[in-house]
Amino acid sequence: MTPTYYCVDVEATGVDLKNDRLIQLAFLKVQGETVEAFNDLCYTDIEMNDTVIAVHHITNAMLEEKYWPYETDSFLELERGNLPGNYFIAHGTTLDIAMLEHEELDLAMQVIDTDKCARQLLQEADSYKLEDLIVRYDLREKAERLAQRIGLENLDAHDALSDALWHYVLFGLLRERVEGDVARLVTLTAEPMMLEKITFGRDKGKSFAEVFEKNPGALVWMYAHMAREWPDLEYTTAHWLKQNAYFWEQAQNARREAEMLLF
Repeated sequence: MTPTYYCVDVEATGVDLKNDRLIQLAFLKVQGETVEAFNDLCYTDIEMNDTVIAVHHITNAMLEEKYWPYETDSFLELERGNLPGNYFIAHGTTLDIAMLEHEELDLAMQVIDTDKCARQLLQEADSYKLEDLIVRYDLREKAERLAQRIGLENLDAHDALSDALWHYVLFGLLRERVEGDVARLVTLTAEPMMLEKITFGRDKGKSFAEVFEKNPGALVWMYAHMAREWPDLEYTTAHWLKQNAYFWEQAQNARREAEMLLF
C-alpha cells in the first residue's frame, strides 16, 4: 500500500506542553501525486494573552464559534490516517505531538522531525529556523508552486498551513540527501542528538560546554526538571554532567527528588 505523508503544523494557546491546548490544526495529506490541504481553527476555553496572539495572530474572538479540536475535519482525517505505515512530518514535533495527545490522539504513525534531520543532514546551514532553511536552499519557488496547486494564496510564517507546506518541501530536500531512504529520516528523528546551544532561559544562546564550565548547577537543574520529557536535552545534559562524578550524582539525586514531588 502506498504510504501517506502528513506534513503537519499546529498553533496552540502557548508552549506549555502540559497546560496549553490546540487552537489550529493544518496539514498536507500527500499520497502519491495527490496532495490535499486540511486547515481548521479550534475552540478552546483557555484565554490567550496578547504575547501569544502576536505570534500566530489568532484571537480569542476568532475561536468562539469553532468546534472543539477532536470535532474538526482536520482532526478526524488525521485520526483516520494514524496508522503505522504512514508518516507524521513536522519541523520540531514536540509541541505538535503533545497538543494532539491532549485530544487523545496518540501517534501510531512513523515520525519525521525535519528540524532534527536538518541539523544532521544540512550541517552547512547557518540557521535551522524553518523560514531560514527555505531561503538557504532556494525552496521558496517550489513552495509557491505547490501553494497555487492547493489554492493557498499567501505563504506566511506562523500560519499553520503555510508552515505545513514548507515542512513538505523541506522534507523533499532531506529525502534527497538520504537518497530516498525515508526510514533513515525516521531513525535520525528517533535517535538522541547532542545539542550545541541552549535555546531557553537565562542561558539562552550559550553553549552547553560553556555553561558546564561556568555554572554546572544549571545543567543539574535542567536534567532534574526538564530533561525527563525531552530526550535530546537528557542526552546532552547527561553527557556533560558525567564528565564530573560529583555533579552527575547531584543531578541524579535532584531528579529523584523532583519525581517524588510528582506523586
